[in-house]
This record gives sequence, structure tokens and C-alpha cells, in this order.
Amino acid sequence: NHHGGLKRLLAYIDTPKSGSECFAPLFKRSIGEAEYGLALVESVAHLSHLYQTGLATRDVRDSDGAFVYQRKE
Repeated sequence: NHHGGLKRLLAYIDTPKSGSECFAPLFKRSIGEAEYGLALVESVAHLSHLYQTGLATRDVRDSDGAFVYQRKE
């Protein structure tokens, strides 16, 4: 499941995205208030993995200070 999520996520981050903007490709369902915290942690963990393995870049978004990740071309 994690490998499939990583593949979907990598395809999705063709433009910079924060962790909370990546719920759709990872979970393929709506995330409610009760699951939000766990979903955010899992999303950031997947993005961090892509960054640490050299498949994505990580920057700080000026507008809100959030980390955003983008697929390396």
C-alpha cells in the first residue's frame, strides 16, 4: 500500500504541494476532522521519504511558511 501511495504521490507533486494538499492521491477518499492529524502525519512522512531518497525537492512556501515538495525532473 505504501509503495502504491508513493507512486501516486510522486506523480501528483508536479508542482509544489504541502502535506495537507496531498491527501487525495494518498488516501483516495475524503479526510474528515477526526482523521486529519493522522492523515497529515502520514502524508508528510511519505513526502519526506521522497525528499530523502532524492526524488523530490523541499522548499518553504513564502505565503504561509509550509514545507512544499515537488518531484525532481
